[in-house]
Amino acid sequence: MTKEVTTPYGVSLWKSIRSLCDEFKQNTKIKVVDGAKTRFWKEDWHEAGNLETLFPDIHTLVLQQQNTIAELWTPHGWNIIFRRHLNDWEIPRVTKFFGVIEQFSGLETGKDRLQWLGNSTGTFKVSAAYRKLNHPIMQASKWP
Repeated sequence: MTKEVTTPYGVSLWKSIRSLCDEFKQNTKIKVVDGAKTRFWKEDWHEAGNLETLFPDIHTLVLQQQNTIAELWTPHGWNIIFRRHLNDWEIPRVTKFFGVIEQFSGLETGKDRLQWLGNSTGTFKVSAAYRKLNHPIMQASKWP
């Protein structure tokens, strides 16, 4: 992702394009295939949301905070290693965490990819993006 321009000067075309990045990201999702490029904790690959945000307490307990899905997934399930033994009061939360991630069906052959939510095929098209990101209500409110 590019960095947002914070200076008063710069090329306005790229400033305009960059200003749409957050909205663009909200209309995409990660399709995990081989898991080699998708970070388990940091990216929004799970339908429940970002796992680091959903389970910050579990995130602090694990050793593999920067690992990809491919590094944590085995044919037998998840290989999550905790820093220490769990306390009794942490077990229900860890059980809930594993209940959420058990929905993952496994890795396949291919590469992880970004899917566009603006149409049924999941492929990005400029026309679909224009319709999705061009808000007529916002334009009408700016009309003199």
